[in-house]
Amino acid sequence: MSNVTTENFNPAQTIPEASARMFALTGAPAAGTRGPKRSLVALAQNLGLDVDLQAVNAVLGEQIAGALGTPWVRGLDYVDLQVTLIGMNNLLQATSASIIRLSRQRAVASASVAEVLRAFPGFRPASNKQAAVNRLCDIAGVPHDVLGPGGKEHTWTLRDVARRVAPQLLERRLTKHALAAALSAELGVPWLDTAGSTGASITLDGLNLLLAGAERAVGLASAAWRTATEEGAALVHALAEELPAHWDGVDCITWMRDSGSTQWRQIEWFGFYFEERLREILNARFPTPLVGGPNIRYGNTVFDYASPTRVWDAKAHTAWTRPFPWDGAAPSKRSGTEMWLNDAQAVRACVSEQGLGFLIVDGRAGLDTTGEFRAWHKSVGESGGRALSGYVASTGRSRPRKAEWTPLELRAIWIEDSAALDAGIAAGWLAQKEQPDWGTGDARRPRNDKFSAKPSKAGAWQVASHTWVAGS
Repeated sequence: MSNVTTENFNPAQTIPEASARMFALTGAPAAGTRGPKRSLVALAQNLGLDVDLQAVNAVLGEQIAGALGTPWVRGLDYVDLQVTLIGMNNLLQATSASIIRLSRQRAVASASVAEVLRAFPGFRPASNKQAAVNRLCDIAGVPHDVLGPGGKEHTWTLRDVARRVAPQLLERRLTKHALAAALSAELGVPWLDTAGSTGASITLDGLNLLLAGAERAVGLASAAWRTATEEGAALVHALAEELPAHWDGVDCITWMRDSGSTQWRQIEWFGFYFEERLREILNARFPTPLVGGPNIRYGNTVFDYASPTRVWDAKAHTAWTRPFPWDGAAPSKRSGTEMWLNDAQAVRACVSEQGLGFLIVDGRAGLDTTGEFRAWHKSVGESGGRALSGYVASTGRSRPRKAEWTPLELRAIWIEDSAALDAGIAAGWLAQKEQPDWGTGDARRPRNDKFSAKPSKAGAWQVASHTWVAGS
């Protein structure tokens, strides 16, 4: 059986990201603006729910929640007529649970193979029976078998697959259909009514179900990019196309606040802005699977993005600074080549299990020399009775705020396994460093080490990059 659970659910950080992930369930990006209403309609239509698609957002959300068996709370999931970010995530998680339940049933009469295969985000269905048999033979490690008269697959193909993934089935005398159903059960895939024909044959639906389960059992992902280099290049290209070339602090913080982000009060706003825009952009093009994708959570660390096969974390690094407003003459100053990554235990665990990538953007910050931006951010940040969150200098003196940020270079860096991680440390671009303890006195407690990096020195670990033409 599959071990995917809703414990792996990664909540969206903004409403645009949640909308993008809902649209992703349709299998194609939506044209035009992805608003909450359109994404709710797309979700309901894709799941085949009997709801009123003309209803206002809050009512439509309530109907979808009811159909999926999840609570819908006024003031939490919706406010007035609008669905909140919490409500969008509630529906996404309920959809995830529904997909998992369907994928775990042993027999499903009413569902289509397409519905079941939502739980297999890395799977590419075979287009015909011969292609399916060829891929099953590849998994079994045997030569391709040619379909018999009438397009019938041979029983020995199923026995070859069973020998690889469920050898105990070979001890039983089973007909072809019984063997296929037993193999399906061993692989944790439901056996649909459409999987077997009335004759001594298995349908394309049935072969695709077996193929999806077999690929999952042996760790294959036929729908994924073949290499991290190909994937990194695709992600970098998407971000380079859609990220703004200039990040005005007021505009970006306002976007974050209006999108439901909880991080818009942060002093280092540009890093959170990059994470949230990255998740929105990449989920619109290459959505994070609702179920069945890579693990993104290790202890208290949650990495930012997962394709069907790989995990990536987003980092924005201030490589240069200059005054803001800029007088057109003051030179930019180098801000340092080293940056912090993540908790060392989480990084090591993820790398060991499945590899880990970093999408790192170097940029130039405009430092608020007049205090105008600082005053604005403080005013809007404390308007709800909460103080701004951010770095407090050990000197007690407040550092200039970053009023604007300009992306200069984007890198995709991939660490394939523990050997590659250790090699990066030996090469000098990665380092594991101790962190000061939390608190003081009896409340003092240790913190895990963190990794730091010099991304410009990553060399062979860098799989893709993009350089913006820096404006004046």
